[in-house]
Amino acid sequence: MTDQNIETSLGDDGVLLARIDMPGRRMNVFSLEMMDSLERLAERVEGDARVVAVVLASGKGAFLAGADLAMIRMFTERARTDTYAALVELCGRLGRIFRKLERSAKPFVAAVDGLALGGGLELCLGCHARVVSDRRGVLLGLPEIKLGLLPGAGGTQRLPRIVGARLGLEMLLRGEPLNAEAALECGLVDEIAPAGQLIERARARAKALRDTRKPWDVEGARFDSGALGLDRPGAEARIAQGLELAPAVLERYPAYRAIMDCVVQGWSMPMDAALANEMDIFVRLIQDAVAGNMVRSLFLDRQRSLKVLDGLPDAGAVRVGLAGEDSAGLGKALASAGLELVDPAELAPDDVAVLVDGRSGPVRATCVAYLDGRERAVIDPATGCRAGVWVAARSQHGRVVEVVSDGDPSARAAAYLIARSLRPDAVLVSVGLAPMLGELARLAYEAHARGLDEDGQVLAVALGAVTAQAEGRVTDEALLDSAAVVAGLVPACCGGPFTFLRQTGETEAAARLERARAVAPGLFGPACSLGEFFRGVRHGA
Repeated sequence: MTDQNIETSLGDDGVLLARIDMPGRRMNVFSLEMMDSLERLAERVEGDARVVAVVLASGKGAFLAGADLAMIRMFTERARTDTYAALVELCGRLGRIFRKLERSAKPFVAAVDGLALGGGLELCLGCHARVVSDRRGVLLGLPEIKLGLLPGAGGTQRLPRIVGARLGLEMLLRGEPLNAEAALECGLVDEIAPAGQLIERARARAKALRDTRKPWDVEGARFDSGALGLDRPGAEARIAQGLELAPAVLERYPAYRAIMDCVVQGWSMPMDAALANEMDIFVRLIQDAVAGNMVRSLFLDRQRSLKVLDGLPDAGAVRVGLAGEDSAGLGKALASAGLELVDPAELAPDDVAVLVDGRSGPVRATCVAYLDGRERAVIDPATGCRAGVWVAARSQHGRVVEVVSDGDPSARAAAYLIARSLRPDAVLVSVGLAPMLGELARLAYEAHARGLDEDGQVLAVALGAVTAQAEGRVTDEALLDSAAVVAGLVPACCGGPFTFLRQTGETEAAARLERARAVAPGLFGPACSLGEFFRGVRHGA
């Protein structure tokens, strides 16, 4: 079989080795084309009498890690417009493919080296056995909760039945992966093999499998949920208590209750009914604004923000001098990224000088200020710096680097190079030499200190963002939204300051502003910037 995404070779023993290797990609991901390929593979296996078993492996350094950006974007866009039935048909396709593999009379064995995350692990769960390599980078997990989603291709049903209700729910509701040893201990995988013998051992296991029925497809099958008592009333309350899920989290982030609903309701159902119930809950979840907010800010726009760092010169071609006292291992970070560190006195005009805190004396080079995330960080004009990087403290979502500049192309390019070397999770590019995120962080802190609740704090950040926009400092609303979320300045559920205002609406935002002013007089400026923002919204800006 010739396929652009899956290379196959049939051994003399009848075991078909199918290597997933998507062209032009660093990692394998699920896309519409990948689903087409997997369906063709299933059809070939079903119709080819020579094939007695299948080993699914990867031709890359990871097995399969999640979903394609374009597909996720399409799902979130269609969730706003499509009917329920159309979304079930669209979003349920992958789960139907996995169920077909699972019901096959010919064994499918996953040979996992590297990452198997999201749909990658769900594919493994649909196989009849799982063998992983002993390489350090092996991780298996379902991180969808971190994007406000749930695993919608059977993950909420198969994982708890395989590893147990308590651990399965913990993995689903925290989104943290297991390494190979932990996965073997809990029964998520069947074997750990030396990396060089992974395919051989998976092939042997595939040949040895006789009964391909899964435990949940055996008539009368029942599963013990232990102290959680998933088949008794009050199960969700016991889960929330056992995993220490705060009421505010459950209220603001619907994915937690959606996952619990999937597991609790599906626990006593036959698998096909449980999978249909999972898809019903999945569709209703992606129609919720919170899921869309989180997917856009933490995934789609966060990934898009990193594109500004593409196409930069190789790190080894640039000499960098660190002027001022080293900050938080900055020199080590730059060196580990491949930059050649030299004494600032040796720098030439074409080199880059990184001025720690933006206050060191002038040097002969293109100067980039390094600002360590303080709320009132500034670039001293006397240094001659025309660009800088503001590095936020790491939040639960990662680390943001903001690139500021006065528009000088050489200085901005040098700042991009330093930003890339810091391996950020998101990048914000703003206009001017004063970091916006630092100002927004100050507003969030002052709002909290003056007793405003979380909504009031978000409003303070949002008005700060609107003011910056009115001053011409915002280059991309969506990327500022993403940066504010990743930096932890606003909760992920709101989608960022601009999304928060749009979804709140002008009337409610104005009412909240008046209430906030009563609690924290003097914190908020005039309401004119808010009115200008909503006038732009009404006119399609």
